[in-house]
Amino acid sequence: MILVDKGQSPLILCLPHSGTEIPAVVGRRLNATGRLQTDVSWRLEDVMRFSADLDATVVRSTVSRYVIDLDRDPETPLSVSEDPASALCPVTTLDGKRLYLEGEEPGETEVEQRVLLFSTPYLTALRQQVDRLLKRHNKVIVLDCQSMRSTIKGVTDKGLPVISVGSMDGASCDPDLRNLLVGSFKSQKGYTVGVDEMVKGGFLTQSFGRPDLGLHAMTLLFAQRAYLRHESPPFEPDKTRIQRLSTFLEDCFSRAVDWAEMKGEALRSADGSPVGEDLETETSPADEMTVAEPESDGFDEVSDGASEEAESDDGQGSKSTLQVAE
Repeated sequence: MILVDKGQSPLILCLPHSGTEIPAVVGRRLNATGRLQTDVSWRLEDVMRFSADLDATVVRSTVSRYVIDLDRDPETPLSVSEDPASALCPVTTLDGKRLYLEGEEPGETEVEQRVLLFSTPYLTALRQQVDRLLKRHNKVIVLDCQSMRSTIKGVTDKGLPVISVGSMDGASCDPDLRNLLVGSFKSQKGYTVGVDEMVKGGFLTQSFGRPDLGLHAMTLLFAQRAYLRHESPPFEPDKTRIQRLSTFLEDCFSRAVDWAEMKGEALRSADGSPVGEDLETETSPADEMTVAEPESDGFDEVSDGASEEAESDDGQGSKSTLQVAE
């Protein structure tokens, strides 16, 4: 199921990996490792619960990334299913452990069915929100929000920064917007930040990052130590850390919204430095878009251990939650 929480500001938050639901037909074929779902963005939706003032749109799916990775190209070939960095329907964890019982991995036909059931509706729902907001704003910001364990063997051996920003080396958004967010993130004491290093930007950022059309996209990857008590099952949340991170992000995202809405006035980052002049460009029609070692951060060390949408935009800034069925 796809959940769309509609806001009126020019900010869209995508949560492609926060779902944990696994259909029974898939779940009974998973082994013990697969059932643990260690690579899910556990509890990230709790962090992304902001006040009505931000008025952001949130698009998330309840399905697990072990069923299908919604931040992968739906046309990804089955031949890369054993590459966790590229797989559409992964058969291994990020650190290479098998997910399925022997001989129970999905074949080409099943992968196509999962695309039709889960990936296509999610991309459709996201595109609908992008189109809706581009009619209201000259600039729209899409942030692909994910999280993962701080240390994964063979993946993050040197540790993961608290916040990693991916912008396709600056190609998916205006550099002023990236500088604004990165500067805001770095202003928070104890938060380490990486830019286009561990994360360059996934399929959503590549597809929706069209600054020439007024559409700016970035991937934000959060280390789970920033908001979880333990980065292992049952992935227990830490209420204090969640509140700290959520409050901080709301302030950062508010600055991004101000940037998108400004009319020629220079904005300043959290440290007071200017982030650049607003270069207003003519927005092309939305249908031209094709969707196709960190320092010590002060956190405790942890062990490894469609869909058809009924539009209800009344233009009054109201916000409604829509459930889009599979």
